[in-house]
Amino acid sequence: MTSTSLWGEVPAGFKRLSPNPKQIALVREGLESRLDPARFFAGAQIGAGDSPFRGRERLCLLHLGGGETALVRRYRHGGFFRKFTGDIFFTWPPRPFRELAVTLEARRRGVPTVEALGAWVERVGGPFYRGWFITGELKGALDLWDALRGELFSAGERKLLLEAAARSVRRMHQKGVYHEDLNLKNIVVRREGDRIAGYIIDLDKAKLFSGEISAHRSGRNLGRLLRSVRKLDPEGRRFSPQAWDLFVRSYREAASK
Repeated sequence: MTSTSLWGEVPAGFKRLSPNPKQIALVREGLESRLDPARFFAGAQIGAGDSPFRGRERLCLLHLGGGETALVRRYRHGGFFRKFTGDIFFTWPPRPFRELAVTLEARRRGVPTVEALGAWVERVGGPFYRGWFITGELKGALDLWDALRGELFSAGERKLLLEAAARSVRRMHQKGVYHEDLNLKNIVVRREGDRIAGYIIDLDKAKLFSGEISAHRSGRNLGRLLRSVRKLDPEGRRFSPQAWDLFVRSYREAASK
C-alpha cells in the first residue's frame, strides 16, 4: 500500500516528514529521529563524516547508532550542463522519490541492491529542487573498478570478482530491471564469509519491466558497461579483453541456472 501526495507516492513502511512547505522527506519508519530532515536541512548532520564511496562527489556518512551507518548521496548533474545547473533539478515527481520507489521494488524482486532508508527534497523555487538519497552502508564493499585496481582483493580473486559482478547484473536483468547508467562504479562487491557478492546501486535512471528484460535490452546494457570499461581502462591493464570475455561468459552461465 502507498499513500499519494503532490510530491508523489509514500511507500509502505515509510513516513512523510516536512519541516516546512519547501522541504520534505520520506524516511523509513523507526528512523525518523536519526534521519531528521529538520536537522539535516539546518546542517546539523552533514559533518558526520565522508565515506570511501563517490558518486559525482564523495558521499556523506551518517552514524545511526548501534554500529549502523547510512550513506547520503546528493544529486548533481554531470556532463556539459553541470556547471550551469549544479545540484538543481526539475523532474517530477522528484528524482530522489523515484529512485526510492525503484530501489524498493528492485529489492523486493530479489535484485541484489542496497537497503533504501530515505529520500530528501528541498524546493528552491517553482518546480526546481535539490535532492538527496539515503541508503544503508554495505560495509566492506568497493565499487568494481576500485576493487580491480586496489589491493583489498588478491590477483587470484579477480576471477571471483568478475563472476560475482556478472551474476548480479544477470540477476537484475532476470528480475526485469534495466539500468540505463550501468558502469563499473555502480556495481559493488564485497566479501561475505567464504564468497564474494555483487550488488547493483544507483537505480535512479533504471526502468522496471513486468518480466525478464529482452535479449536486445540486456545486450544494450552490457554494451553500456563495456563502454565504461574502455573509458576507465583504455589500455586494458585492470580490465583486459580476456577479463571481459570471462565476465560475459559468467553472465551467460548465470542465465542458464
